[in-house]
Amino acid sequence: MTKAIFEIYLKYENILIYGFGMPATPVLIVGAGPVGQLAALLLSRHGIASRLVDRRSAPSTAPKAHAVNPRTLEICDSVGVPAARLHAAGASANDAGWVRFVGTLAGPDFGALPYERQDDNALAHTPFPLTNIPQPKFEAALAEAIAADRNILFTRGVACAGLAEGTSGVTATLESAGGEVSTLDCGYVIAADGAGSPLREMLGIAMEGPPSLQHYVMIHFKADLRTLTEARPGVLYFLFDPKTGGVLIAYDRADTWVLMHPYDPDAETRESFDDTRCRKLIEAAIGMTPPPLQIHNISPWTMSAQVAERYREGRVFLAGDAAHRFPPTGGLGLNTGAVDAQNLAWKLAAVLKGEAGAALLDTYEIERRPVAKVNCEQSLANAGKLFDLLFALHGTD
Repeated sequence: MTKAIFEIYLKYENILIYGFGMPATPVLIVGAGPVGQLAALLLSRHGIASRLVDRRSAPSTAPKAHAVNPRTLEICDSVGVPAARLHAAGASANDAGWVRFVGTLAGPDFGALPYERQDDNALAHTPFPLTNIPQPKFEAALAEAIAADRNILFTRGVACAGLAEGTSGVTATLESAGGEVSTLDCGYVIAADGAGSPLREMLGIAMEGPPSLQHYVMIHFKADLRTLTEARPGVLYFLFDPKTGGVLIAYDRADTWVLMHPYDPDAETRESFDDTRCRKLIEAAIGMTPPPLQIHNISPWTMSAQVAERYREGRVFLAGDAAHRFPPTGGLGLNTGAVDAQNLAWKLAAVLKGEAGAALLDTYEIERRPVAKVNCEQSLANAGKLFDLLFALHGTD
């Protein structure tokens, strides 16, 4: 079935099911990260078709988020992405069960903390204990479910360049990677387009909270470090060697690592972190000549703690990182976004099907923004405690 025929099919299917009161495209979702994909699947579960677009022509290969908590796994399971499959694709509880404080990966061990309950005893509280899975694998599992869902039309390499709201819907201007411009009439828009959210900027919605807590260079590399870490497996290794500092993240001890190296952008540029320098930083973090390694990506990242001043502008709703940005301490960002999607999807479905009045949509911000504020504060408090510990350990001989 061609894309054009599929679009016509979606339009007339919704007219047949819901009558002419249902928009041809009920919901446009901008951004196909985990939150955008979950929103599409959740809407479909309630019988609502959506158009999902992402400005990237291909999925990101950067590991990014990795902690998927029980509530998010419940949501995934409810839309046909089995939690058991996500567990199987993620790191084992043995590999990802610890946060370690070390001089270097091969150096002295100062202590360890459990990452979160992931053992079988956790099953007394939830059927889905937390799992650690790199974001690309998580997104791939969601994308497979989307590809099999006739209610979702997913197009990559398409950006939303403009929005114009009318009395009964929104007209979105879409621009392809090749420069082709088209318009799409829809009932509502979900802006799940990430921390830098062009749609949030377009709508003039400000973020509240500190925009810059710490700057890092994220060095994504491939290396098999299983032998080196066999005696002390973990998912996070905080480094206290003065030659390096930062954190090693073990997405997969066999091949997927990220070194978060702190830097001062006022004193040095991102461009100064070339391949040669980053290899030296990785070697210093490991504490010995490493096995063969391949650097996949070098990118800057700024830690912030912010929540959008509002979650809605008319028929456009913010979700996920577009609505909130947390320090990674606690792994709350992706998981907060997943519940944003769950909360908003059923409400949009109820309104679109005439089962509830439009006032129901006001409760999305009322219910979700306070949660984001609490999670932001908790993530910030976690980061503060961690920084205190790092400073204390760095101050010892």
